[in-house]
Amino acid sequence: DLVSLPRLSWAARPVGASKPDKSITKLDSAMERFSSAVDKLEATINRQVVRVQAAKLLQEQVDTLKEDRAVLAEELDEMRAEARRLNELNERASETLADAIEGIREVLAEA
Repeated sequence: DLVSLPRLSWAARPVGASKPDKSITKLDSAMERFSSAVDKLEATINRQVVRVQAAKLLQEQVDTLKEDRAVLAEELDEMRAEARRLNELNERASETLADAIEGIREVLAEA
């Protein structure tokens, strides 16, 4: 929180004064308006500080998500490469198996 400004009291009247002077009343009114304006300013500044902190937290979360996305993209690329490699091995194994079956058929046909 921001440091609060000390509140000034203008309510004190000169000793022996029974009726407030018109200029004192105006001064009191002006001080009340000033105090209210300062309160509103402090509240606005505090809200802005909260917004800035929230924005900073949100940016940190976005940065973390970007880093996670980069790691996941790299893992996905590795998985795709592994899938291609396994697919190629599967095709070679299928060809070898087909050749073996054909060879067995030829041997059985000669027998």
